[in-house]
Amino acid sequence: MKDSLSNEHQRFARALSIVARVDTVLAPASFAELATALRELVGPCDLAITRSDAPGAFRVLASTRGEGDTLIPYRTLLASGRKIYDSLYVRRVPYVAKDLEAGSELEKATARHGFGAAAAFPIIESEQAPVVGALVAAFRDSESVDSPAVGHLEEFAKTLGASVARGLREGQKERALRILEASGDALVAWDADGRITDVNRALESLVGAARHELVGRSIRELFGVVPTAQVGGQRLRLLSRDSRRLTVAATVSSGTGDPLVAGHAMLRDMSDVVAAEQDAADRLAQLHEVTEQHMVLLDNAPLLIFRIDPESHEVLYLNRHAEHLFGVPATHALSTPGFLRDAHVDQEGSIAFEEAVVVAKLGQVMPPYEARLRREGGDTIVARGTIYPIMNEAGRVVGVEGILLDVTNERAVRSRLLQADRLATVGLLAAGVAHEINNPAAFMLLGLDLLARTLSSRGSLPAQAEQLLVDLRDTGRRIVDIARDLRTFASPVTGNKKALVDVSRSIESALTITRAQIVEKADVEKSVEEDLPMVAIEEGRLGQVLVNLLVNAAQSVAESKRSRGERGIDVVRIDAFTEGKDVVIVVQDTGQGIRPELLDRIFVPFYTTKQAGLGTGLGLAITKTLVEGAGGTISVASPSKLAGGTTGAAFTIRLPRAVAPEETPPPNPVLVMTRARTAVLIVDDEVLLGRLLCEEFSKHHEAVHVSSAEEALQLLASGTISVEVVFCDLKMPSMGGEEFYRAVEAQYPRLANRFVFMTGVGFAPELGQFLAQVKAPLLEKPFALEVALDLVAEVQQR
Repeated sequence: MKDSLSNEHQRFARALSIVARVDTVLAPASFAELATALRELVGPCDLAITRSDAPGAFRVLASTRGEGDTLIPYRTLLASGRKIYDSLYVRRVPYVAKDLEAGSELEKATARHGFGAAAAFPIIESEQAPVVGALVAAFRDSESVDSPAVGHLEEFAKTLGASVARGLREGQKERALRILEASGDALVAWDADGRITDVNRALESLVGAARHELVGRSIRELFGVVPTAQVGGQRLRLLSRDSRRLTVAATVSSGTGDPLVAGHAMLRDMSDVVAAEQDAADRLAQLHEVTEQHMVLLDNAPLLIFRIDPESHEVLYLNRHAEHLFGVPATHALSTPGFLRDAHVDQEGSIAFEEAVVVAKLGQVMPPYEARLRREGGDTIVARGTIYPIMNEAGRVVGVEGILLDVTNERAVRSRLLQADRLATVGLLAAGVAHEINNPAAFMLLGLDLLARTLSSRGSLPAQAEQLLVDLRDTGRRIVDIARDLRTFASPVTGNKKALVDVSRSIESALTITRAQIVEKADVEKSVEEDLPMVAIEEGRLGQVLVNLLVNAAQSVAESKRSRGERGIDVVRIDAFTEGKDVVIVVQDTGQGIRPELLDRIFVPFYTTKQAGLGTGLGLAITKTLVEGAGGTISVASPSKLAGGTTGAAFTIRLPRAVAPEETPPPNPVLVMTRARTAVLIVDDEVLLGRLLCEEFSKHHEAVHVSSAEEALQLLASGTISVEVVFCDLKMPSMGGEEFYRAVEAQYPRLANRFVFMTGVGFAPELGQFLAQVKAPLLEKPFALEVALDLVAEVQQR
């Protein structure tokens, strides 16, 4: 008995010596040696050391079995019952289980390996320290847990605390070192002298130097300074092997209790971040520059661009062009509630603006509208407005923007084009009317001449009859003059081709056209200097200028009469005279005049002081353009000097006198016209005129009249008359004069230079080119018979 106890003590002592000799029993070799010794002491069993990471969970730290035949896999985490945890870790007493199948996962795993009972003993480092683990023993025989072996294991577990705790701490350090070595952040430590004492691999990679090259060097070589601890992170410049300074984010801490670690720092390479920040800063600068350029572009664009808050209708943005458009600072417009709405002069414009904003708030766009806008201290302008919504990705309206475009000049151009189109239409109508008037007028005047000669050949005429013939001829010529004047005034603009214009004749033409409008309202007075020089201006434009001014004077007089109840005698007067190198024309009236503050604005397109329907505001603007295009000037004064200078206005036109070309003697002596009898063909669709002309020609020549070009061609083809001279009207139905000439030129070339053309109206530029090309004489109806007979002689001699 005594020997048996002695052996047990020896085996127990041997096991204790192993614990005392090894650094930690958790090392696999040490635990295997210890397990062998314990089995000699307590008999066959499997041993393990476990630790609870959390209530109900156990991790195996050491085990007696090898890989693949482990009672519980090494360092695995298995669930265990609360009962085990409370026994070992709370009450710190052994736990014995004889029915493993009814136990926890740990116990069931033990039963599956053929064990019938198990016991677990707390391992305590000291009485005050918590339980650091448990010594677990599994027995094949459940009765073994009642043997003295359980007591031996319980006592032995009390000796393992320091060794297990040391092993846990070493493992903790090892894991920490592995974590630090594997960390992507660089770590460096230095002592009180500023010498590097340790680094991790991340720092070696960052600096480009091995650990043995860095340890012992001054920390200043890396950073230029000794880093100091600061609240929060900081950025430092780290010197790499290739002499580049890397920007790193550093967390610096002071060390205590370790002479080798006076300070340590965790570093993270910020080069990519710094590059990204610099790239972002560059992009931001570029974006700012582009934004500034866009703002300059928007401010200088000839558009008013604005943004409105869709809820409050407050103006959030106005470009600088608003200052030019409205004549007020943009800040004033932004700070004035309802500024854009109130800037619309007409109620229709304000309503259109409000409707466009409401529609834009609903996510839609109204068609552009036009309205007049008010300017500070200036004329109103015409603007075209477009208002549209700004949508976010969700389709919600987040803003309302708009553009106002100044279209005043565009409207002026459109109106001028409309006016030009109307003038062109009037010109076409006037040409047609003149043609229809001049043809019968030519017959009438030729008939009157024939009647006068016939009556004179039969004896003396009574004075009354003779005077009647004179009056009839004068009346006929007056009709012709009116048609010619209307044609000249309404002729379309042909460019800047100037001609020498008779000022006296233009005044007479303008008075002829406007007399009916003036005589009902005022007396007409005229004073024109004799032998006025010619002026160079596009043909018909001076007449248009004078008609505009005379019509304005008549309307001004009418307005004056209405204002004073038809009392008083009004006058419209036109004067023309030379002054130095200029021809001066003054048109003045005794009408209502022009207010002084409006004198500078009356030549502006669309500005008018007349009642609605009496003017477009373009007449004086066009007049000024025409006069200045001829190198002249036009000015206005009100009141005028007429009628005591109390009312009315005076418009003064100054045009440079034209220099007459020097006359050169004709290269050939004047031919004496001899009227030899010849055959004359008259082609004119005006039957009465043609017949009368034929009768008069027949007294001197063989004359034939046909009323169409087609009949003339048939006559020439028949050969019944040998035609020597052709009198042909330019304007005829079906085939005109030019087409007839081309047909004759092709079929009867000898007659090509024997044409005399007649017209009752002005002709288009292409007909003028035709006449210049064929070099044929032109007779404008009505004409004197003697002139026509002379042309027959001229063609004969040519």
